[in-house]
Amino acid sequence: MTFSQLNYILEVSRCGSINKAANKLFVSQSSLSNSIHELEKELDITIFIRSTKGIELTTEGSEFLSYIRPLIEQQKKIKDLYAQKNRKPCLRLNISTQRYPFAVKAFTDLINSSDHPKFEVRIKETGLYQIIEDVYDNDCSIGVIFISRESEKFIEKTLESKKLTFTHLKSINPKIYLRKGHPLANKEIIHFYQLVDYPYVVFDHGQGKSLYYTEEVNLAGFTIPEKLIFVHDRASMYNIVRHTDAFSIGSGILSDGYCDDEVVCVPVECNTNDVMKLGWIKQVNHTLTKEEKMYIEFLEQSLKEI
Repeated sequence: MTFSQLNYILEVSRCGSINKAANKLFVSQSSLSNSIHELEKELDITIFIRSTKGIELTTEGSEFLSYIRPLIEQQKKIKDLYAQKNRKPCLRLNISTQRYPFAVKAFTDLINSSDHPKFEVRIKETGLYQIIEDVYDNDCSIGVIFISRESEKFIEKTLESKKLTFTHLKSINPKIYLRKGHPLANKEIIHFYQLVDYPYVVFDHGQGKSLYYTEEVNLAGFTIPEKLIFVHDRASMYNIVRHTDAFSIGSGILSDGYCDDEVVCVPVECNTNDVMKLGWIKQVNHTLTKEEKMYIEFLEQSLKEI
């Protein structure tokens, strides 16, 4: 199977005729027909039905076309990219992070400090399991996560098996997120028994995944309330906490300008085993680029400001 064959099939499907496609591709009709026939034989499928009225895709052919179209488009992008003369350097950065405002702040700080004439950067807020997969699959070069004392051994083994390294940035005690008008908002410290009657907002880490991948640190002595609200994104969490008496548990790191001003954080009773270890992961053999190093520096700076 070659890109030439894939392009031939795409053009024939557009034209609905081998003759017309051959003229557009500047190849002979017999050469085009033979090339497609060889591919059909190689894959043991029938892509086109040929008749005196013309040519049309089979069900197998339509499915095959849906797979090859993205490949052809990507091939064209690569050709266009490297065909350009005097190409300017491009800043590239792909970050996968748990739902942390400080991680987004570091990302925007990097963008604002960049003098690159061209950049393609990406940040993705998601759960712990997906972040590990993103870095392992090389979809993202850096993942920002936290590890609790309870999950530490499990996560370390998982990272080791996937040849990923964890760099510790800061250890913090978890906090309770509440709206400003919440009955507990003015407490100096919140005790577990005071949370029992309030709804608990948690991030849905997906069915079938280990509890060690949960977004919230499992506090010793904390009994999960009977009222649970599952969300998938940080904005939903903030909106629900802001407009109800629900609460959530997190790092308590609320970077100015990156959080809901109506949401506050209050310390919760905890012990040394409840600490959250914030840090970042990468592939063992990956050498950080200049921009990735800058992002890490901005992360460290954001955490120092807290």
